[in-house]
Amino acid sequence: MISVIPTRVDLPRPIAPLTYLAPDGLARGVRVVVKVRGGKTWGAVLGPDESPPSVKLRPIEAVIDPFPLLPPNLLTLLDFASSYYGCGLAHITALCIPQAVQVDWGLLLPDGRRLSELRDSGDWRALNEIGMAWHRGEIDLPTLLHRRNLKGAGLTEVRLTGAPHPRRVTQTQARVIECLEAADGVKLESEILWETAVSASVLAGLERHGLIERTKRLDLLSQKREDLLHRTVTLNEEQRHAVSGVELGRFAPYLLYGVTGSGKTEVFLELAECVVHNGKRVLWLVPEIGLTPRLLARLETRFPGSLAVGHAGLNATEKQADVVRLLMNDARLFVGVRNAVLAPLRNIGLIIVDEEQESSYKSEEHPRINARDLAIKRAQLEDCPVVLGSATPSLESWHAAQTNRYKLLRLTQRPLGANLPTVQVVDLRECYRSERKKVIFSPMLLKAMNDVLERGEQSMLLLNRRGFENFWICMACGKTLDCPNCDLSLTYHKGAWRLRCHLCGHENVPPEVCPHCGAEHLRGVGEGTERVEDSLQTRFPAARILRLDRDTTSRRGALEAGLLAAEHGEVDILVGTQMLAKGHTFPKLTLVGILNADLGLRAPDFRSAERTFHLLTQVSGRAGRVEKPGRVILQTYSPDHPAIIHAVAQNFEGFADSELPYRQALGYPPYTAMALFRSEGDDPATARKPLDELRLRFMACHGLKILGPLDAPIPRVKSRYWQQLILKSQNRADLSRALQAVPIDRAGTVYMDRDPVNFGV
Repeated sequence: MISVIPTRVDLPRPIAPLTYLAPDGLARGVRVVVKVRGGKTWGAVLGPDESPPSVKLRPIEAVIDPFPLLPPNLLTLLDFASSYYGCGLAHITALCIPQAVQVDWGLLLPDGRRLSELRDSGDWRALNEIGMAWHRGEIDLPTLLHRRNLKGAGLTEVRLTGAPHPRRVTQTQARVIECLEAADGVKLESEILWETAVSASVLAGLERHGLIERTKRLDLLSQKREDLLHRTVTLNEEQRHAVSGVELGRFAPYLLYGVTGSGKTEVFLELAECVVHNGKRVLWLVPEIGLTPRLLARLETRFPGSLAVGHAGLNATEKQADVVRLLMNDARLFVGVRNAVLAPLRNIGLIIVDEEQESSYKSEEHPRINARDLAIKRAQLEDCPVVLGSATPSLESWHAAQTNRYKLLRLTQRPLGANLPTVQVVDLRECYRSERKKVIFSPMLLKAMNDVLERGEQSMLLLNRRGFENFWICMACGKTLDCPNCDLSLTYHKGAWRLRCHLCGHENVPPEVCPHCGAEHLRGVGEGTERVEDSLQTRFPAARILRLDRDTTSRRGALEAGLLAAEHGEVDILVGTQMLAKGHTFPKLTLVGILNADLGLRAPDFRSAERTFHLLTQVSGRAGRVEKPGRVILQTYSPDHPAIIHAVAQNFEGFADSELPYRQALGYPPYTAMALFRSEGDDPATARKPLDELRLRFMACHGLKILGPLDAPIPRVKSRYWQQLILKSQNRADLSRALQAVPIDRAGTVYMDRDPVNFGV
């Protein structure tokens, strides 16, 4: 009889871990199926419960994994992340491995036993030892994660079982056996059918006789990537110095600071090639999907057949396929967005964080991890270097480099003789005085665009606001048309003829009269990318105009297709939001127009100036990246703001020198550690109550400054009211001790955001 003991199981739900009866010896991190609240779900084993509740315990329903599928170093990272960010092990495990990835319990082990036999006998110690040997590469389990039922997407693999041949086999069956023997006993079904010219029924007959077995391989699914030949680039002296400055084989964090277009990717590629040549693997993080297609094409050319990828644009089968490739140790490079930092990759020799300053590395949904910070922790666990790259580093990373916690590597020049673009500032206040009205395009910008079109070159216009008009207002009563569910005005989208809320998705047909006073004096105010596109079509009817924002790229593949068209010169004018600002190279692009550089400066956030500087510098860097000189025209109502002045000069160090003293004086990161607590309720008082209780408990903790409770920047979202409480401490250890001493209820209305980046809801 199998021994069962009380075992704590963490569930991917907003509840505390529960205790079940489970077989003795289950390792931490193994996934199991349990019943909870009348239904079934999966959970992650935490270990034996030393103080089980005095109630009748339910047994688990099934064990999914024979041993932890995730590598030991990754499990250690998950434990750290779940503790640091205040989430459960199951919540963060779900980011590593899709639930659909399951083990074939009928797998035949090298010693002749099957996994199911060890499970049924309760020999979990032996299963754990097999798992550790598999992770160390001491044993091979090639069909561990394949399907026997042959259903679903994938490629069918045929294997010889080793059973003795019967006395009689047909000629067609003999051809199949000979084909498999020539391929060391394993081959894809499609290849066998083509090479032997037999039908699938022949394979079915051999399978009935026990001579072969068929499984569905998931790890051979290749994603469709464009096959491009990229020219070999000879590194310049600065790039070679940066490559030699990274010491492989030991942990150290590096900050690769290089001006836009200075060839940071070439440095990354050279380092990756060295690591792969040494038999190790590379984890490469990018901030958003838009940066992956061109990078994947370059990597596929340089490392053919060695690449796996993960981002939200993939379907479930594609995600599952590449995760299986990682678990089977088949991919040498893994490229992905935020959650890729938790990819089940073994034997890592290098971690790259491209555009490390991007806020998209920080999750705004539970679990609220920061991939950039976890990448550094993972590199420490793997004992390998981690390289953070950016033309505009975050002030946190820059401060770490200035205080010698990171090693600083610099790229100050563009290769191939390309120069930084010239930047001209247009004061929109002067335009208003001369034109006696607000203008979208200044005369200087219009003339420059016309000149570029005549030369057959490209222009890009950036406006980080989508829609046609920002909001509608009644000129009679002065009230705006707001979302009924959120404290936010509705944005007008002309093409869809809708007023939309960009928070909750509410939309309605624009009214003919004001719903507040009945007057017929509704007027749209402001402009978004849709209005810019509309105006350009009127001014330049012959130009090929492409708009790229969340409204035009919601369909799968639309963003990649648009970027590819622009790179091939099939677009004359690009219009878009910040998704155009980073990492793209358009050979014919020589003019960048920034229509309203002030938008981000008005946000109630201490990082608003930093974000504005990053955006302006990055988008300016798209111009003149190849042979042709680039020009940037920056339109602003605040030409004297430090973020604008330093962005015009492409002077990151000057901006950092002006901004960091302000951060230090006011006690903001990187000089303090922060934690944000938010609570929601049907009314403000209900939302505030649990935060008042938290404040009282935190007041007993040492070294904290407590701000709030107070209204969130947007107090009402989706008909729920939000309040927030902020903790600040000059000592990160003091903050950690306070958070451990005052835990929050997972099932409550309060959630915690450690090291917050976005202070809005």
